[in-house]
Amino acid sequence: MFSFASPWFLLLTPIALGPLVLHLLSRRKMRRTEFSSLFFLRKLRERRFRWLKLRDILLLILRTLFLAFLVLALSRPVWKGRFPVRLTRADLVLVLDDSYSTSARFAEITETAERLSGELTSGSGLSILTPSGVIWDTLLQDISVSGWETRLQNLQASQSGRDLEDAWKQALSMLEKSKTSNKRIAFVSDGQARALDFLKTAPIPSDIEVYCFTDRAEPPANVSILSTRLYPAYPLPGEDQALKVIVKATENNAQANLEVFTDSKLRERRTVSAGRESREFLFNLPQDAEKIRSEIDTDSIPADDRRFVHGAGAGKLKVALVAGQDSDLLSLGLRAGGGLEVRQVSASSAAGVSPQTHDLIVWDDVYRPSVIDAVTSRGLPVFVLLGEDAEDIPRVFRMLEESPAKGFEIMASSWLFSDLSVEDIREIKFSKYLRLEPEGGNTVLSFSGGDPMIIADTSRNIYYSAVQFTPEHTNLVYRAIFPVFIQRLATFAAGQRKGNEFYIGDTLKVRVPTGEPMFVETPELHYEITPKPADQGFLVEFANTQKPGFYTIGTETFVVNPDPRESSPEKIRPAELEERGIKVFPLGASTPVKLWLPLLILAAICLAAELLFIFL
Repeated sequence: MFSFASPWFLLLTPIALGPLVLHLLSRRKMRRTEFSSLFFLRKLRERRFRWLKLRDILLLILRTLFLAFLVLALSRPVWKGRFPVRLTRADLVLVLDDSYSTSARFAEITETAERLSGELTSGSGLSILTPSGVIWDTLLQDISVSGWETRLQNLQASQSGRDLEDAWKQALSMLEKSKTSNKRIAFVSDGQARALDFLKTAPIPSDIEVYCFTDRAEPPANVSILSTRLYPAYPLPGEDQALKVIVKATENNAQANLEVFTDSKLRERRTVSAGRESREFLFNLPQDAEKIRSEIDTDSIPADDRRFVHGAGAGKLKVALVAGQDSDLLSLGLRAGGGLEVRQVSASSAAGVSPQTHDLIVWDDVYRPSVIDAVTSRGLPVFVLLGEDAEDIPRVFRMLEESPAKGFEIMASSWLFSDLSVEDIREIKFSKYLRLEPEGGNTVLSFSGGDPMIIADTSRNIYYSAVQFTPEHTNLVYRAIFPVFIQRLATFAAGQRKGNEFYIGDTLKVRVPTGEPMFVETPELHYEITPKPADQGFLVEFANTQKPGFYTIGTETFVVNPDPRESSPEKIRPAELEERGIKVFPLGASTPVKLWLPLLILAAICLAAELLFIFL
């Protein structure tokens, strides 16, 4: 397939017919007259005239070709078809998108990659990078010894969903050390916008050619499970829980069977209709459900047809309460109903509380940063109720002042208490609290005036409350809703440790007190890992999260799913990349070859041949 960088010059193509027009106009009908004295020269004349006629025809052809080649060269043609017109010596970094959105087109992606690699001559350097890390060359290897054919033939679409920016940075790092003048980076992808968006702003070195070979076809018909959510997200022990399954399709009115399994048993099966707008489907769950799986009919992209979530389970939440002088009502609220298992500990002994025996520490005593840091370094979350002794926490919040004595605040609406009515929230009043200004911490809950009520330091699993739950600070403690309120906050803080969702390719980390080998269970294999020494204890790091499902490290269970953003059918617009000098071509094309120089050489050959014939 040809394209032209300066197609306007093709308007000059009729000029190539000029020699033919002049030739036809110069022909005249000659009258024949015989002279007897020239009779013996007839044979010589006929031979001479035959040569002159042949020369005229040859000159006509050469002049026509000269003008045609010159016009085509000025239009700067480029060949980008399926068959290479010549081999090239270059250092090429091939970034091959193997994320799961490429499943339906992956055969075309690998064929294009094989073609691009096969266009390199001996002495060229080749590196192959995939976002999943299945192939990740950190050095350019000679094309004749790299064994790229076998690796590409054995490659399959992964279940990870990553963009290509890390591969781009690795490619730049390798080509910086390359000594060849011909440096290339070629992206071979399905053209998904989220994978290539970074190229809109990434700095592109002037000595590197960047190509994108992307799929131009419409995305294949596909129904995907975008996410699954538990409702309520952090239930109280014994509270009923439901599963919200969010489904989306690439076309409207797509029919599919949706199934929900709890602890490997089929809970419910439904036939659902999905479309381009996401839809929610609600499934009731048993109270003791722990491992929950949702599945939809397998289609063109299989990886987004299953999702996993960790349920509340039947066990009680184990809370260690560091209580102060005014913690009686807080203690009663946590113990009410028997849903939480609460054990009171002193501030001095809190550092010895183990993540293996407790799920959360509620700190309602004199604030001791050193003890709290020691607890969180082992992976145990802490919910801190700040009192008058509170100080600024660097990179989390800055304390402004106590709230004014006059008036009161109410709690702002929050997803955490979405089951409470607006009237119930308005009846909850807070008369005394600390005014905090976030400086890196995340605001989980706010007062109606905008001041944070709870700020989370997610890097250390510490949750700070700007209000203490005493009659002096709030009327909530005398309301029947108080046990539900405080237990919901406790289950939220504890649930962050066990309920975090990870994506394929993420590294799971668990802090443990000893260096004894630990048992690791994955969806496919069992491992035994020895923890590595870390600050104030030991750390287990597990990076082999290549399959979705449940991963257990010691006593902690993690949920690993494919990244739902990878199911997006939105594709990048070639014009956005071409504006930055990136050359964009469809899957199946060869490395583009500029043909203007060979055409100029052919035009020069025609001109030289014409001069030769003239002087003969």
